[in-house]
Amino acid sequence: MNDELVNKGLKILQERRSIRRFTEEKVPRPLLLNIIKYACFAPSACNEQAWRFIIVTDSLLKQKIVDAGGSIFIAKAPCGILITYDNRTRNIQYRDDIQTVGACIQNLLLAAHAHGLGACWICTLPAKSFLRKIFKIPSHYSPLAYVILGYPCSESVADMPRKHPVEKIVSDNCFPLQEAGLKKSLIKTCFGRLLVGIYRIIPVSLKKKYINRIVDKKFTKKFEN
Repeated sequence: MNDELVNKGLKILQERRSIRRFTEEKVPRPLLLNIIKYACFAPSACNEQAWRFIIVTDSLLKQKIVDAGGSIFIAKAPCGILITYDNRTRNIQYRDDIQTVGACIQNLLLAAHAHGLGACWICTLPAKSFLRKIFKIPSHYSPLAYVILGYPCSESVADMPRKHPVEKIVSDNCFPLQEAGLKKSLIKTCFGRLLVGIYRIIPVSLKKKYINRIVDKKFTKKFEN
């Protein structure tokens, strides 16, 4: 195998970063379709390839998603892609429909990076019922994630080192659980889930008028890219 080709492919894997700040330049539709084409080369459970994509460029639609609880970055990006998948899987235990979409999105992110675009995988979204309504998604398809895309504001992208060396997260024949503060982590997780659950049932009008500004200021994580 050509070493140069291998190194180029591995470089794309290593250098891809989540990008949340973009220029105002629009992404040509043919380029978006080409990126989605490569996303569809991902493996899918039982080779169903039952993904469906919604390209979102309408500013009002993007703002509706944000007002209902979606990430603020959705409104700031030139475009986004909402990925849905047929939820009629028999494998409820391992949700192969969700796993399939994960593989698809990774292909999409890598293809975007290879074409000089920035992208970010977004899962901070409104209730699925809300997305089904505004995008007319049938009940047997589930909206699972949203990817924002655009041309990065800067050619220099901040490096995001991996948190753990591979030797610390791999073991043979058993789970490598050597983590301190697990109980505290579980309590924090449960409390966070409770807050998210409460937030989801707040009417959109109240979120838009009062809540979202506080959430964005106090709870939205700040990123360099």
